[in-house]
Amino acid sequence: MLKDIISMPETTYLGLGIMMPWENNLDMQFAHWKEAFASGKVDQLKKICGSDRVLGIFCYRCDMEAQTFSYHIACENKRHAASPEFEELRLEALTFARFERSCTDASQRFSEYHALCEEIWRQWLANSSFISLIEPETCGCVEGYASLEIYTPENPTAAAYTLEMLLPVAKKQDMA
Repeated sequence: MLKDIISMPETTYLGLGIMMPWENNLDMQFAHWKEAFASGKVDQLKKICGSDRVLGIFCYRCDMEAQTFSYHIACENKRHAASPEFEELRLEALTFARFERSCTDASQRFSEYHALCEEIWRQWLANSSFISLIEPETCGCVEGYASLEIYTPENPTAAAYTLEMLLPVAKKQDMA
């Protein structure tokens, strides 16, 4: 469900990323989270960055030819640190549509995520005055634009969580 439209300043993150296919990628995404927690990379990221929150950065980079996009587990780089183990990501100052959905049971993880995506892309965007900035048809696949996924608790492999998805958007008339 749409919570609100917010603006965020340019922000720098450090992240641990993988490239995933456009379709059927949720298994890879959740496996990436599970491995990042199990390996201690999440704690390491938080320490290096001086951040207490980890999030997912969806579609920071994409390869149109291979039909893949990046998914990073990242922290805001509050200390402006550098690390050879993590990639620096810089998001432009953007406007985001903020959505939220809860998952009460691990068996619902995929259906709830898909339901939220359906709500955003097939319902809300189709009927709103906004366009998504991460879609190839608009101006997507541009570094500096990405969707953010904030999980509470921050481990989406947990049995129950709330997902807050921030989709970068622009008014349709601003893009004309």
